[in-house]
Amino acid sequence: MNWREEYSRKLTTAEEVSKAFKSGDVISMCGGCNVPHEIARAISLRAGEITNVTFTHALVMQIPEYMKPEYKEHFNVQSVFLGGAERQHPEWGTIDYVPKHLGSMYQWLLDVKVNKAAVMVSPPDENGYMVRSLYGGLLPDKVLNRCEYVAVEVNKNMPWLYSDNNSFAIHVSQVDAIVENDLPLPQVPDIPVTPIEEKMAAIIVDMIPDGSTIQLGLGGLANCIGYFLKSKRDLGIYTEVLSNSMMELVKSGAANGSKKSIYPGKVIYTFGVGTHELYNFLHRNEDFLACQIDKTNDPNRIALNDNIVSVNNALMVDLTGQVASESIGTRQFSATGGQVNFVLGSQMAKNGKSIIALPSTRTDKEGRLYSRILDVLPPGTAVTTSRNDVEWVVTEYGAVRLTSQSVSRRVRSLISIAHPDFRDELEFKARQYKWL
Repeated sequence: MNWREEYSRKLTTAEEVSKAFKSGDVISMCGGCNVPHEIARAISLRAGEITNVTFTHALVMQIPEYMKPEYKEHFNVQSVFLGGAERQHPEWGTIDYVPKHLGSMYQWLLDVKVNKAAVMVSPPDENGYMVRSLYGGLLPDKVLNRCEYVAVEVNKNMPWLYSDNNSFAIHVSQVDAIVENDLPLPQVPDIPVTPIEEKMAAIIVDMIPDGSTIQLGLGGLANCIGYFLKSKRDLGIYTEVLSNSMMELVKSGAANGSKKSIYPGKVIYTFGVGTHELYNFLHRNEDFLACQIDKTNDPNRIALNDNIVSVNNALMVDLTGQVASESIGTRQFSATGGQVNFVLGSQMAKNGKSIIALPSTRTDKEGRLYSRILDVLPPGTAVTTSRNDVEWVVTEYGAVRLTSQSVSRRVRSLISIAHPDFRDELEFKARQYKWL
C-alpha cells in the first residue's frame, strides 16, 4: 500500500476518532495553534461516557472544548504554560497549572504518563510526511513514539517547517487516524509599543553588539526590541519563541547568522507566535530550523552560542534581585517558560549576557501608579529567576548588573532604576530591613 492509499484508509471523522479515547487516558494535545480543535470537541462531547481523562497542553491560542467549565467534573486539564486563552477565565477553575521549565516538557509528559496524542499537522508532502508545524516542538517525537494511539488533524493552513533532523515530521504510516479540518490559524498581532518600552528597548539595544546571537521572550517589549535591532549588523537568532519582529530582522538583513558559533546562517527556534505573515514566511523557508523544546532550551546547548544575549520579561523584581515573571500573588498569570533555561545558558556562554527587563511601574484600572521594583514580593508570588542567577536588570531608567553583588549593593542598584516617585520609600524599607 502506498502512502496515499494509506492516507485514504485512515481518513475519518472526529467523532470516529473520539471512540479511541477511554476513561483514564492521558492525552497530549500539543499546544498553541496545534491543538486539534475538531478532535478536542468530539472527545469532549463524550464527557460522562468517559471520565477521569487528562489533557496536557501549553500556550493554547483558542479555548478547546474540553477546557470549558461544563466538563470540569470529567476532565483534568494540565498546562505547563498559560497563554491568553487559558488565563481569560480563571473563575472557571478548569486549568491545573504545572510549574515546570519549558525545556523539561519532555520529562513532564513522561511523568504524567501520556499514552495517547492528538495534534494538528500540515498536509503531507510528496513522500507522505506531515509536519507538526508551529508548536510541534512542544510535543517531542520521543513522546509520540511511546503513545499507543496517535490521531492527527490535517490543516492546509499549517506551514511546512524545516526541522532539526526532521524531528517535526510524522509519516502517514505512523498515525492511527486522520481528520481534515482547515480552520484559520489564530494570530497574535503586534501589541502597540508604549513610550516606556521604546526607552527600554533603546537601552537594551545598546547592550547588544553587532554579531551577537539574540534570544527574545514573548510580548510587546520583546517585539519592540526586535524592531529596534534593525540598526545592527550580522545578528544571529537562537530563541524559544519566534515573533514578527525577528522575521523583520531577517528580511532587513540585520540578522543573517553569519557570526553564529553553532548553526551559522540558520535561525533556531521552537515555536512561532505572530501573524499569518509570519506563518507564510516560515513556510518552506530553509533559513529557519525548528528544534524540539528540550533541545532548544537545554542550557548546555544555549551555552554553545558565543556572544548570546538573552532578554526576558518580568512582572516584578524585589530589592534583592528575585525575579517574578509568572504570578501576581497567588494568581497564575503565565509561566516560568524558558526564562531560567536562557538565563543560565546565556551566562555560561562565551561573552554571553542575560537581561531581565520590566517597566518601573504599573497602573491599575483606577489610574493609580505602583512600583514594579518592590521591597518584597507580594505573598504567594512565585519567584521565577532566583536572585542567585539574575545578571542584568533593565527599566526605562537604566541597566544594573547584579551578578556577584552583595545585598546592599543590589538594593542601591535597583533603587537607582526604580521610578523616582518610589525611590525614597524603597530606601526607607531597605533600611528597616537592615539591608542598608
